[in-house]
Amino acid sequence: MRRLLLVVLVPVVALVLAGCAVTPSTPDEFALVQYPNAGFQGFYSQTAAAKKSIDMEMYELVDETEVRALEAAAQRGVTVRVLLDQKYAVKAKNQRAFDELTSHGVQVRWADAGTIFHAKVTTFDGITSDISSANLTSQYYAATRDAEIVDTYPVHVKAIEQTFANDWNGGDPATDEAGAPGLVWSPDSESAMVDLLKSAKTSVDFMSEELSDPYIYRALASDAARGVRCRIVMTDSPDWATGFATAKQSGCAVHVVPDTPAGFYVHEKLIVIDG
Repeated sequence: MRRLLLVVLVPVVALVLAGCAVTPSTPDEFALVQYPNAGFQGFYSQTAAAKKSIDMEMYELVDETEVRALEAAAQRGVTVRVLLDQKYAVKAKNQRAFDELTSHGVQVRWADAGTIFHAKVTTFDGITSDISSANLTSQYYAATRDAEIVDTYPVHVKAIEQTFANDWNGGDPATDEAGAPGLVWSPDSESAMVDLLKSAKTSVDFMSEELSDPYIYRALASDAARGVRCRIVMTDSPDWATGFATAKQSGCAVHVVPDTPAGFYVHEKLIVIDG
């Protein structure tokens, strides 16, 4: 089981949830940050500017600059809560940050041991949520393509905070606020992603670290087969050979970045539908 979060940005529409009108989002409530060019100074600045609270759910935290910024926030009276993954080898990577933060007044907990908490989500003061594909692992910043959405849409931020509270308190990892329009949560996100791909009318641009899910690469192939311009950009790996071949056979253009120690690594998870 994996805990993930994706944000889907669509044209502004009126929304109705459970019989109640929901104020539609507006374009200025979202900002895209793309790494490595943007750098992480913006994220550090958000941490430094927090006045009341920081809630972080992070797969890997191995960035000393951010660790110190979180400690400084706690020391100036901000309530800082950090939920770190412990599944597989990542616990060893996160242990130093866990110990250091704990010793400096930050509330730190391990996520459920039976679940991969692969989310990278941080909410500042209950009003801004950074939803990212990037781990806070500084050694990879310079040569890794990642993306982040800075989300200030209140409906989203409220749902993210409620889901964080569930995870923080050891609730069922399958519980989430999936009813918030435009948020797609794992587990059980596959059908929503397939539906998104099927909605393409003219084009689909797809970037990902992995492509082993047959439902996803078949949906991409289906798009191409019905005339949708399909483009895939990923780091090369034999693990995705079947996905690449299936997509190519139906007309998807696949561009692979060589997987070399000195190369540029595609870690981003981004889909653009119809521009």
